[in-house]
Amino acid sequence: MNLVASRAFVQRLRTVLRLAPRHFNVCLVGDREIERLNNVYLGKKAPTDVLSFPWRETGGAKQKAGADAEFAHFLGDVVISVETARRNARQEGHSALNEIRWLILHGVLHLLGYDHETDHGEMTSLELALRERLGIAGRTARRRRKARR
Repeated sequence: MNLVASRAFVQRLRTVLRLAPRHFNVCLVGDREIERLNNVYLGKKAPTDVLSFPWRETGGAKQKAGADAEFAHFLGDVVISVETARRNARQEGHSALNEIRWLILHGVLHLLGYDHETDHGEMTSLELALRERLGIAGRTARRRRKARR
């Protein structure tokens, strides 16, 4: 896993999405931890590839209690299972780094309020266009994500 390349991708993604001054965290974990998070927050007892935890509630933009100016521009956390990403990459025929880039993009779109399960294809269309623009489109169209925030 190339952390320098991942950081460069995050900076490019922030530029393309015009996120400044907003920022987010990317947390790389193993299957055991993402399975625990998936169970605690979504009631699913299985590992997944990516989870997004927005800092603000979507819709009402209600800020969590006790937050101060330090978090005024914080979008939230994107949690990625490196183990699942590697398996996905092997199955899809591309690099783990490319898979992790896809997962970062997918997670950030969720932080921005997109939801592929309810938006009639809006998030998927945007994600595919951004993959192409960011040079991470891969050789095949990506399956629909089952991961949820």
